[in-house]
Amino acid sequence: MADQLDSILLESRRLGFLGPGPIDLQVAHAEGFVAAARTLVATSAGTHREIRHGAEGDGPELSPPLWGRPTQGPRVLDLGSGGGLPGLVMAVRWPEVELLLLDANGRRVAFLDHAVAELGLTHRVQVMEGRAEDGGRQEQLRHTFDGVVARSFGRPAVVAECGAPFLRQGGWLIVSEPPGAEHDPSAPVAGAAESPRWPADGVALLGLDPLGTVHHGFDYQMLRQKTLCPERFPRRNGVPAKRPLF
Repeated sequence: MADQLDSILLESRRLGFLGPGPIDLQVAHAEGFVAAARTLVATSAGTHREIRHGAEGDGPELSPPLWGRPTQGPRVLDLGSGGGLPGLVMAVRWPEVELLLLDANGRRVAFLDHAVAELGLTHRVQVMEGRAEDGGRQEQLRHTFDGVVARSFGRPAVVAECGAPFLRQGGWLIVSEPPGAEHDPSAPVAGAAESPRWPADGVALLGLDPLGTVHHGFDYQMLRQKTLCPERFPRRNGVPAKRPLF
């Protein structure tokens, strides 16, 4: 499947959905999301299963899976999936995960639909066309994901406001950080020094708690959904980018 995935990503780049650079480097960057996500799942082992099955926990009972069946792994949203990174790599490298690839561009969505079918992943990967601000207000999506991942979606305030509404209480958000971003790469997952890009008082408006930056070949900021995102978020389409919260 690795060769097939590489071929699909090369086609994605040919169509203009991925930037230049070696495909293996872009795959390695996507694999870093998987490593970071596995770390967070391990630190809260069983939580998503308990909540999905309706047991008492820190968050609400989730709506039925989008695929109409129980899942053994976490439910993850790839925010602005674009050319398929990190979503397609995450689906291939993490066989237990259930993924929703969300993108607002019809051409990219058509490509992602084709890619998911070619990789034989339709049983646990779904593609949806739409804006994040709209999706975050849909009853079947809001507060129902264990994790959200974002690569090149926007500035931190935009990613936080668009990602938090999808997360259950206790869920996590992982965002790729640009080279040279101010952080402490040696900091642990919990109790890390605050990043100026992700101020604690800013993300707290959305119920998020910054956990710090981790390094898996590349840098990734991790946040926990400490409390459910307030109902007033996300704001209308385009507002998070025009009037960022922090």
